[in-house]
Amino acid sequence: MTDQKSLEDTGLTSDIAVPEPEGGTGYVPPREPKYEWGIAVKALSDLLNDGSHPDSPAGSLLVVKDTVGEIIRVGYAPEANNLPVYLVEFPGGKLVGCLEEEIAPVLGARSMVPGRMD
Repeated sequence: MTDQKSLEDTGLTSDIAVPEPEGGTGYVPPREPKYEWGIAVKALSDLLNDGSHPDSPAGSLLVVKDTVGEIIRVGYAPEANNLPVYLVEFPGGKLVGCLEEEIAPVLGARSMVPGRMD
């Protein structure tokens, strides 16, 4: 028995039933990304090496705040509850994996209308 509450215990409802795996760890389905590949984004803060860039020391500056780059791939980070991760190419060919809170579209987010940005 776990000390986790079920949806019924919390009073919340869900249209999607996700089976609880053995051990009660829970599965978090990937969240839909806000941004699509191919759009220009800027860094909202200085981006530092978290240790994933072997050519730079951990903690070193990778990208300066407000530097513009382009999203070239969108993926998910299972170790971060399946949050979207954006592979952004910054000037000089520097590739950096960014979370949504680290970047913002330069021209606004795409709307559901083709060719229109909000």
